[in-house]
Amino acid sequence: MPPTPVAEFDGAFGPPEKVNILLVDDQPGNLLAHESILAELGENIVKASSGREALEHLLRQDFAVILLDVNMPEMDGFQTAELIRGRSCLEKTPIIFITGYNTTDLDRLKGYSLGAADYIFLPVIPQVLKSKVSVFVELARQTRIIRRQTESLARNNQAQAKQLQVIQRLNQECEEANKELEAFCHTVSHDLRAPVRGIVGFSQLLVQDYESELDEEGKRLLGIIQSESQRMGRLVDELLRFSRLGRRALRKSVLDMTAIAKSVFEDLLAHQVGRRPELELKPLPSACGDAALIRQVFINLLSNAIKFTGRREIARIEIASQSESQRNIYYVKDNGAGFDTKHANKLFGIFERLHGQEEFEGTGVGLAHVQRIIHRHGGRIWAESTVNEGATFYFTVPNEPQQQ
Repeated sequence: MPPTPVAEFDGAFGPPEKVNILLVDDQPGNLLAHESILAELGENIVKASSGREALEHLLRQDFAVILLDVNMPEMDGFQTAELIRGRSCLEKTPIIFITGYNTTDLDRLKGYSLGAADYIFLPVIPQVLKSKVSVFVELARQTRIIRRQTESLARNNQAQAKQLQVIQRLNQECEEANKELEAFCHTVSHDLRAPVRGIVGFSQLLVQDYESELDEEGKRLLGIIQSESQRMGRLVDELLRFSRLGRRALRKSVLDMTAIAKSVFEDLLAHQVGRRPELELKPLPSACGDAALIRQVFINLLSNAIKFTGRREIARIEIASQSESQRNIYYVKDNGAGFDTKHANKLFGIFERLHGQEEFEGTGVGLAHVQRIIHRHGGRIWAESTVNEGATFYFTVPNEPQQQ
């Protein structure tokens, strides 16, 4: 039985294209008969009345199969096949010899030695001819599909390789820029510490030695100098800590996240005077990370929660978690001032603040610091909020060691 025709499109290249079938016979009647039988296959049929004419066609186009008459004058089928196989581009083209029943075993052996794929004996049985030819037609079509898909894959691979080179170059440039930024932050913050301390020190001396000689406006201005220089000192310290983070190697271990969160909250409350926010601390799953850095994450997030609930009569803070496949999602939720989510993209930028200094003090470095820590652990951080209804900060940390 002939194989079922493939109805699918020619890969991703549209409807299947017709393939070429070459009929070679010196008898016009045979050519016409074979052509009429194979016309049902719907392919392109090319006819040649001699071996020389067949070779001319083969030099101009590809063929799925060649039906080659053995008994031809001047150049018989065997000689033609030998010349065909002599060309490297044609050595794989299937050849079906058409011959009479009086062909000897020696002749058939010779044909197979010349690369014959099959023999068909005269008189030709139409079903046999169609069946055998259709096998090679389908093979040629599938070979064409595979070749085109391979070429397409090669083009895609080349494009991806170029994209990868661009990405690698951009990553390298980004890494170099980050190193330069870290070095700049470290140098600037380190060099600024001395003059800032000098301002703080001399302003304190002014208060101690000359406060009685200043009027109220002078005292007010001196107070501003002191508070602003102290804020500048904190900002310099935060910058220095931020720059050091990129250089510090992670020291990972299994962390008791509940204990860390509880310890941080109690330490922060020790510095609060006259207020104690309500804390709901739910059991947290353990995580794998750097204990000092994860503690810093809780310090920053809980400090913010305490700060932004400062105007609430009853301040509430919740620390809990959600489960994910290979990561744990932790969150710190408060009922404080909140923020407008349309500005959420600014939250984790260095020096970015969504509240004025007169509302809530801060350096604008803390959340950038938190994001960097979480990213170094292979996690992510995001926030949800409604103005005057509080905010929730989520972050993920792997629950098992990750390959570096």
